[in-house]
Amino acid sequence: MSDLLEHGGVRYSKIHVIEHVDDNAGFCAVVTYALNGVRKALENGWLPVVRFEGNTARYFYDPQVGENVWAYYFEPVLGPSWEEVEKALAEGRLASSDLHHYEESQFLSWHHADPKRIATFWAHDVPEDRAAWFAAKRALGREYVRRFLRVKAPILAKVETFRAAHLDAEWTFGVHLRGTDFAYAAPTSPDRYVRAIRRVAAERGLETYRVFVATDQRQYLERFREAFGDRVVTTDAARSDGELPPFKMKEVSPYQRGEDVLVDLLLLAGCDHILKGAAALGEYALWFNPEAAHTDFALESDFDPRPLPYLKSAFLKENLGGYGPLRLAAAHVKAAVAPLLTAPFRFAARAARFAQRQLRV
Repeated sequence: MSDLLEHGGVRYSKIHVIEHVDDNAGFCAVVTYALNGVRKALENGWLPVVRFEGNTARYFYDPQVGENVWAYYFEPVLGPSWEEVEKALAEGRLASSDLHHYEESQFLSWHHADPKRIATFWAHDVPEDRAAWFAAKRALGREYVRRFLRVKAPILAKVETFRAAHLDAEWTFGVHLRGTDFAYAAPTSPDRYVRAIRRVAAERGLETYRVFVATDQRQYLERFREAFGDRVVTTDAARSDGELPPFKMKEVSPYQRGEDVLVDLLLLAGCDHILKGAAALGEYALWFNPEAAHTDFALESDFDPRPLPYLKSAFLKENLGGYGPLRLAAAHVKAAVAPLLTAPFRFAARAARFAQRQLRV
């Protein structure tokens, strides 16, 4: 048996290769797919190794940085990296029979539907007790973040440099507000956040404080600056003034798209009081920092179970473009038709990934 199948004094029967992601996934979703892959591997006594290459995590794949997107930002989850596995296969120290792969359909099913899954928000299985659901999933997420999510040192250094320069001196509110194409739940208005911050500041008798804002929407950031002026702190991450999220912007390098999100996430996690909605990044901040006080607007959010073509983005729901009725209606129609037009290309991309995997393994 290969020595790569042993880690921490434990012998594993196979290496489970975590390699599938929804081809429309943003950064936090990519991370959640990886953690659910770890969960599934450990359930079966397999050693998890993350291999997100090429179109697997297409919005973050940057060949100038490397082939494995996971390795751009994180250390191996447990034991060897995929690169070490590849080398062992090439040298004959590991056989292809030592590897286990799920099919993409299986992977998507237990990521979205498995009751035991790691998740940042409910889906079709809307719980009767939302607070209890979050308590259980948050405990699970925190365990997996603590055990398996190790951020690369250069990114941690950037986070600490920014924090020392802008956030350490005062009490800090951390805000995550998702706009642009966020669609599976109703967006929470920035005014709700503003009122909550002012209420907590009054209750705590805070005369000075900072408001760190992590958002993909320029209009949201402007609203916080109107409310809090120079108390607002933010990174220079790319932001959108429309419906297109930064992780799909061609002018932003694929690597930078992921780093911007991860830096914002870790800065948010370091805040004294975190305010979040139904989107994933704010929930991850609470997983990284179990001690943070928080206001969770997700508790009052409803999941929209309709297919993607029927969903409306936060940008359109809140009419952040200031459209008149006719133009807004036209934008809704365009948003509904676009996924239908791109579906054949997405299917072809999935077929190509499957063929590539069959050739390489």
